Amino acid sequence: MNYKIIVTVLMFFTAASCEATQLEELTSSLQNWLNDQQRVPEHFSFSNGVLVANKSLLSGGEIHFKAKGNTCISYAPHRYFDKHTLAIAKALFSECQVLLTNTKHRNSRDAYGKLIDFGKYKNSSSNAFILAYSSTVESFSIYQIHGFAKEKRTTEQGRKADIILSEGHVFASKRTLNIAQCLNNTLGINALVYGRDVHELGGTHNVLNSLAPVNSQFFHIELSRELREQLITNNQLLKQFSLCLIS
Repeated sequence: MNYKIIVTVLMFFTAASCEATQLEELTSSLQNWLNDQQRVPEHFSFSNGVLVANKSLLSGGEIHFKAKGNTCISYAPHRYFDKHTLAIAKALFSECQVLLTNTKHRNSRDAYGKLIDFGKYKNSSSNAFILAYSSTVESFSIYQIHGFAKEKRTTEQGRKADIILSEGHVFASKRTLNIAQCLNNTLGINALVYGRDVHELGGTHNVLNSLAPVNSQFFHIELSRELREQLITNNQLLKQFSLCLIS
């Protein structure tokens, strides 16, 4: 029994070490690309400012980058699962330098059987780019866009929410509180802050809670299905939504 435990522990640490090495190598190649965009990183194809992962990269992923814009990242990790989140993230990208999104469904698995859910999957192209990008700017924000269904919420507050904002934990910064106030006042919706107004969908298990660089601020943004449908059919509403996040 002891022998089996030792083998299991060794396998775990070997896999973790291999994963860390892969993430470091991917981050380094993306840092080189940010410094010289003629050097297309391994595992990617590049066209019109967009890096798209090849089949050789198990996690997949798509990276949009432009030189101008606010130092922020618009991020849709579940484009095939959370309907309309990619369209909303693309609108936010008009204000930011970076747009990140997945190219494989969150229920896909890698060669080791791990779910390729970009909200939890460590060894991803998105995480590597976030780490690479952090070395090129003084500070930046990450806006990760998710979707939820009101009828599936477990609390009365959650069922009444249009947006649930958090930073991946129960403590909200003044900036998060200001964003919520802007959304409530300008869009006339019910934007709640996790830990203060509601106690579900706070992104507390998100990989960026531990991985986000120290010079970044991570915002976990849950949008109800009804609000997502309003945003993609009302350009003015979508523009104001983006401005509330950025300001």
